[in-house]
Amino acid sequence: MRGLYTEKVAPGKIPFGRLVREILEPGAGEAVSSRIREIGPTQDAYGRTSDVREPIRKADATDADEAAFLLGQIRETDSESRAEESTDAPETENTDILAERFCDDGEGEVNRYNVYKITTEGKCYVLKKSDEAEIGVYERFLKGQGLPAPDYFGSARWDGKRWILIEYVPGTDLRDYTSDMALPCAESISRIANRYWQEDEAAFVRKKRDDRFERYWKRINKRAECLKGEPVLKEAYDRFLERQLTCPRTLSNGDFLQFNAIFRDGKVTLVDWAFGGIMPYSLDIARMIAHGTEDRRTFPFYMTRAHKELFVERTYELLEHKPPHERYLSDVRLAVLNEYIEFIESDLLDASRARDQVFDYYYAGARKLAEEILGEDGT
Repeated sequence: MRGLYTEKVAPGKIPFGRLVREILEPGAGEAVSSRIREIGPTQDAYGRTSDVREPIRKADATDADEAAFLLGQIRETDSESRAEESTDAPETENTDILAERFCDDGEGEVNRYNVYKITTEGKCYVLKKSDEAEIGVYERFLKGQGLPAPDYFGSARWDGKRWILIEYVPGTDLRDYTSDMALPCAESISRIANRYWQEDEAAFVRKKRDDRFERYWKRINKRAECLKGEPVLKEAYDRFLERQLTCPRTLSNGDFLQFNAIFRDGKVTLVDWAFGGIMPYSLDIARMIAHGTEDRRTFPFYMTRAHKELFVERTYELLEHKPPHERYLSDVRLAVLNEYIEFIESDLLDASRARDQVFDYYYAGARKLAEEILGEDGT
């Protein structure tokens, strides 16, 4: 299995050149070519992009905000893929634009994504089918801010859908975590947190810039319904829910997994902002550590206890505004519990589902963590 790679795109339905030109020309004055040259499959250096996500495990799809897979909501169906690869109305302008589609066979089957690496006039970009929520995050919070996220060039509409053009960030993702990655990872997440930190309920109202928390709040309360037969987990999860209303908030990536962070030259760039917005600060920290194990397996990710501690502690050190240390650690533990329960939610709701080793892993982790949370003194 190759993991993430790119493959050739034959002339077809998507007008890559027109979309790129429409986005770039107004701001950059660049002439962008629009004939697609066929290229062979290539191994790509782009780690996990803002739009490439593996179907690690199916989650409950009852809420559109959380979608059907933990690592992705912008996957092509087979019918859509065939339509886009159609040779109807191919682009036929003069100069060259290279379009490569991101694919992944890391789970044993090939998945093709609505994400393309575009090369034109010696420059590389990522063209992605997007939506209003993700565009809003780029335009309200990330564009021109110098934060560790891909540069955003703009959006265009085609066939009733929005497409965005963002910076192509070469490098490796963090699925095989090393000590060298822990500190820059903490530096990146803390820089973003510091920029948009909201300390208390008054700031939540005064600085309100999106409705991301409201959508998140609805989702986690629905998630709590799966715990009716799990009194220990429910009591601990109730503490998580209660804390979310008062926990400091900031700009969160919303899916800060190893696949969605690119490491290069001692820096980490956060990609995939489809679930981004203003939410409790602890969520991104917890998501990065919750799915790492010391077994070198594709899933969960490889991340040792020492790596986790280094990342968590360095993030705390770099936060300019922060709760007391014990409160911080408690916030992270509560958010990790939410991560674990997300992965067993569907199985708990449907007793007829066969429970596999993934369920066993997360259920055991949730039980252990819930007992630790209930043993705390309420910090």
